[in-house]
Amino acid sequence: METAPKNSTRLLLVRHGEVDARWRGTIYGRLDVSLSERGLEQSGLVAAALAAEPIERVVSSGLQRAEAAAAMIRASRPALARRDDARLLELDRGAWAGRPIADLESEAPEAMARWRSVRGAMGAPGGEEPEALAVRVREALDELATEHSGQAVAVVAHLWVVRSALAACLGLPMARSASLGLPPGGICEVLWPAAGW
Repeated sequence: METAPKNSTRLLLVRHGEVDARWRGTIYGRLDVSLSERGLEQSGLVAAALAAEPIERVVSSGLQRAEAAAAMIRASRPALARRDDARLLELDRGAWAGRPIADLESEAPEAMARWRSVRGAMGAPGGEEPEALAVRVREALDELATEHSGQAVAVVAHLWVVRSALAACLGLPMARSASLGLPPGGICEVLWPAAGW
């Protein structure tokens, strides 16, 4: 594929691979959880799918589940140094981080009913609101678009990071972003204007 027009950056948004089975059914948010064997395989498939792309920069959240694919993408591009950006971390789930969903449903049924009704598009106690995540992600992507105008950048991150980027592109509020998704190991391409949204 060709690079982006000069006034935008081609962002290849990558969601990390499947997490280890021990974390499924748990709200882990920005905890640094490991990938499953399938997740590592998905990371390799992402790198293979992007092997021929003219990528000028690879950025990840720095968490091991995102860095796995980022490292594999960089492996065929030895001139690219590792670059982490904490603004690409997953939504901070506060007091719910690391807690099994089943336990939370027993302890806080009303809060979890609301959480399910909005498909997770809400802040947890002591955590981060999706709108706050959207602000930091947009800032990071705006900087990348300015720095790499007319080029392609791979961003390896997390579901809510991808949702916030897609919501910005579509002009959707974060309250409606839970309907947007990308499977583990998925890739989504967007043109991000150098001037930001």
